[in-house]
Amino acid sequence: MGSIRLSNKISELSKIELLQRANDYIFSTGLNDGASKLCKANMKYGLAQFQLIQEKYGFEPKATFISSPDETISRNNFRWNSGLGYGGRLNWGSGNDKIVFLNIKPNCCGILVGGLEVLPDAYEIIKKIDNVKSTELYSGEVLLNWDYGVSNHFINCYETKILSDIDLPPYIFMIHGSAPEFRDDRYGLGLYIDNSKSLMDHAIKEPTDFGYQYILLDSEAKEYLEFNKKALNFSNVKREIIAMNLFSSDFEVICNTPHQFLKDYNNMYLGSNCTDEGDIYPTTLRADLAGYLFRGRNSFSKITLKNNGFLERAEKFELLDLLMNANLLPHGGGYMLPDISQVQKVLEYKHQRYFACELLKDKNKLKIVRNVKELQFEYRGRDVILKTIQLELGDIIARLNPIFSLKL
Repeated sequence: MGSIRLSNKISELSKIELLQRANDYIFSTGLNDGASKLCKANMKYGLAQFQLIQEKYGFEPKATFISSPDETISRNNFRWNSGLGYGGRLNWGSGNDKIVFLNIKPNCCGILVGGLEVLPDAYEIIKKIDNVKSTELYSGEVLLNWDYGVSNHFINCYETKILSDIDLPPYIFMIHGSAPEFRDDRYGLGLYIDNSKSLMDHAIKEPTDFGYQYILLDSEAKEYLEFNKKALNFSNVKREIIAMNLFSSDFEVICNTPHQFLKDYNNMYLGSNCTDEGDIYPTTLRADLAGYLFRGRNSFSKITLKNNGFLERAEKFELLDLLMNANLLPHGGGYMLPDISQVQKVLEYKHQRYFACELLKDKNKLKIVRNVKELQFEYRGRDVILKTIQLELGDIIARLNPIFSLKL
């Protein structure tokens, strides 16, 4: 979309102009397939809402989405209907502006990568999993909720092929899981606005022309951020506890990194590794394809921004520092929608958005969807890795050849 006229207050703009403005704050590095295009079509609605609310409370209305190559839909209906996609970094301030948008729904999901000297027997692991699931395990006062067979959570085992000077064990396992224990208000404020009564009671409901966003300000934003840090630490410890119970002490923790978390007041990583949080980061694809370990880089470089058509916009909107320190890396391939080519138009009715999508095999036929959770999907393949390398987001240090994947 083209540039729009300047206005002293964005609240004075029309809905069309607001969406055009929000679209200028999307910096997409996705594969531009159907899921990527759906993400961008939805994300401008979320950014428009964020920007209107930022302006209302005296913050610069510059909410920005920087996607990683696995840019895709969110299959969480509440998040999606709030105008939010997945696969990237969502920013709405310096990191110190005490305003938190709650519709982002951080779940503290991450992956523990462990090294093994001996290949584990899958049947023995299955028996140990059964024992863990029938045992009450705690981290402090919190009873662990087994979530490693839910959604795309898993326990995988790989053979290591070292591609760098970093010495690694011959076998690698990964545990992918989150902190459902903290979504409601059982252990505090709660992470999910639609699961926690306490959080809902604290939140301010802000209406816009595109729907509602729930926010926290000042001391309550601080309380929520502190609760997120507690949940994030728990999620990391939980994966280590599970690993100890499945692999005894015979493993080396290579990394234990989150990829879906609120980093500070104004930065949310939506399914992307944050590469200033450690040294080694995992990226997994489908069960039939190799996974990878990356060493992260500071990104994006100025030449990369220029080559991808970002530099002029970044300078115009004074976002150059943000873009050059985006520091993201895909944690997976992301959802691919095998029958959708692109979004032809968006139909709006009572703050609900219906996406009219052209089909790959016949663009004259439309699939019109509101909630994308039930859409047929697959996981993307190596194209995400190739795009990651092309963008110089990281350096591959190991290829992980799959041996088995467990979802129990």
